[in-house]
Amino acid sequence: MNITIRRAKNEDIEILSKLSIDTFTESYAAMNTVENMALYINKNFQPAHIQDEINDSRNTLLLAVIDEVVVGYVKLSTVNQCAQLKGLSNIEMERLYVLKEYHEQKVGATLMSYCISHVIKNGFEILWLGVWSHNEKAITFYKRWGFEVFGEQIFQLGKDAQTDLLMKRKC
Repeated sequence: MNITIRRAKNEDIEILSKLSIDTFTESYAAMNTVENMALYINKNFQPAHIQDEINDSRNTLLLAVIDEVVVGYVKLSTVNQCAQLKGLSNIEMERLYVLKEYHEQKVGATLMSYCISHVIKNGFEILWLGVWSHNEKAITFYKRWGFEVFGEQIFQLGKDAQTDLLMKRKC
């Protein structure tokens, strides 16, 4: 299966909004309340918000495409600077999501490989992320890619304050 990675454009806003909602729901709906999921989705994945993210030069949104279907995406961002990484050139992998039906197609690995190359090419020393402490599958995936835990932060999902592990990888 041929996976193409390309940068998101304004023409992709509706597709990326739907993909964001679908993948976030697939990943977390079973472990969270409908109310908290709706609050988070309505704040973060509506088309106007996605458009702002695409047009913010501090963000890089990349789409994974198979047979002209967008099946996953990643958001890299320098908007949030991690206090524990002060003095190091760093970029956050804020989101990496793939539709569940494509998990076995190595889309996540392709996105990760592309991100690491992008981070190195752009001169960043550290790629970091926050991952829900209960998401063992994702934690294992990131560890396979050389990420290590270096702290914790609160992730606000609606009205629920959840603990994210902070993970980093030297590039």
